[in-house]
Amino acid sequence: MNRRMRRQGKGKFAFVFVAIIIGVFLLVALLQYLWNTLMCDIFNLKAISYWQAFGLFVLSRILFGRGFGKPGRGGFRKNFPPDMGLHGDLSEEERERLREEWKRRFNGRCGF
Repeated sequence: MNRRMRRQGKGKFAFVFVAIIIGVFLLVALLQYLWNTLMCDIFNLKAISYWQAFGLFVLSRILFGRGFGKPGRGGFRKNFPPDMGLHGDLSEEERERLREEWKRRFNGRCGF
């Protein structure tokens, strides 16, 4: 790798880093604006400052998001391959066997 390519890589990294920081600050400003315009009017709550909005953003990412890592598939289907259908490749006999197994395991509580 020559020097020119290394400089371009460092420049791209610096640009992406600065863009992410600016994006977070703009997102927090949007959160503050929406809170102060909507929540104050709808629920009669107090207005919040920028740093309170930042804390609310961090708290919401911790409680409801996946932290600050890479976004990805989550929830129940994360353990299954993306092309797996819901019984699309089962024959009628296999579907009936699956229904019977569900009835046996869950005692009819799943709407079968």
